Amino acid sequence: MTTPTFSSRRSLMIACVALGLLLAAPMAQAQGGQTELRSTADYNYGQSINFHLSAANVGEIEAITLYIRLGVSPDSFAVDVPIDPGPNIELSYALDLTQTRLPPFGSITYWWELERTAGSPLRVPEQIISYVDDRFNWRQLVTTDDQGGGSVRIHWTGDDELLGEQARDITFELLPELGQLMPIEQILPFDIYIYPSTADLGAALRLAGRDYQPGQTYPDLGVVLLTVLNPQTAEEELRAGLSLGLTDLLLYQGLNQYAFNVPPWLRRGLAGAAQGSSDIVQSDVLRSAIADGTTMAVADLCAGMPVEDDLAIAQSESLVNHIIATNDDAAVRDLVLAFAEGQDCATALAQTLQLTPQQLETAWLRANSGNQSSQDVAEIAVWLVLVLAGFGLAGLLLIRPRHS
Repeated sequence: MTTPTFSSRRSLMIACVALGLLLAAPMAQAQGGQTELRSTADYNYGQSINFHLSAANVGEIEAITLYIRLGVSPDSFAVDVPIDPGPNIELSYALDLTQTRLPPFGSITYWWELERTAGSPLRVPEQIISYVDDRFNWRQLVTTDDQGGGSVRIHWTGDDELLGEQARDITFELLPELGQLMPIEQILPFDIYIYPSTADLGAALRLAGRDYQPGQTYPDLGVVLLTVLNPQTAEEELRAGLSLGLTDLLLYQGLNQYAFNVPPWLRRGLAGAAQGSSDIVQSDVLRSAIADGTTMAVADLCAGMPVEDDLAIAQSESLVNHIIATNDDAAVRDLVLAFAEGQDCATALAQTLQLTPQQLETAWLRANSGNQSSQDVAEIAVWLVLVLAGFGLAGLLLIRPRHS
């Protein structure tokens, strides 16, 4: 075997050093590290939302600011998060939701900005967390409207798949009806939450800092909230809750804050017109009021009187159905727009229907009183026929010859 010479040994040493330097370079780079930024968030519904940030190899950090934006609002608010200055950061910030109320069932966008002693500030990209009532194990059914109605996400509790399917079918039955009566160009995606009880729904809203009244809607949250208490009456409960909830949601989508200018009787009437079927008890109350002359003045309803009892609800629905029957869908849309623009009752009716409140009331009463009289006459005629038939049958039995 040939013994290496000094020259060859020197060449071998140089090669080894060179190889070592090549291997050491990535190790030094790895030891120096790349910038690491990691941001997450979680929450306890109604209690706190927790924002977490990890940062490494970013240089000396002097200050950190957390930015939060709600929903699609262009505005955001900032929180200066205290830190211990240093090159590596591990921190969490808990926003107390008992003090700072966040609207539920929406999205929260958040991001961070890091001020460094040297170098430009660092910005952690925006992230979004959905803030929903997580006290329940929600089932979900997502359907996209082929006619351009966007995506509808239905959430409910329990093991009954039929409830979600019923809600979907009724929703897509009501949407086209409401779309014809409202000044809305496109329906935006929305969620429907079906709670198992009124108490559960009330607690969810109170935890979010909202006053709760049964039957109240919250269209500014971008969702429809309702309850189904009894599986045996689920379809009736869904139809009633969805018709009103969808009406207010679509009005808000089309008019934003101006939707609250639309008086309660018109909103309730739109829901009733879309729903189609009327409540039997409410219909009986309205018939009695028409017969007794105790209906509510249209001028009072039109001026913003609350619609809470059976008579107010039934009369509101009947008025809108009358307007549709004697005009068309466009007249109803124009009426909604007139109120949304801030016009008073008399001006809105004169502009869209060419009627005063008193004239509308007279025409509505005449139309419904006639229907009531016709129905009463028909019912009396049926009873008279039955009574006469009974007497006739008795007479035939009496005069029939007897055989010995």
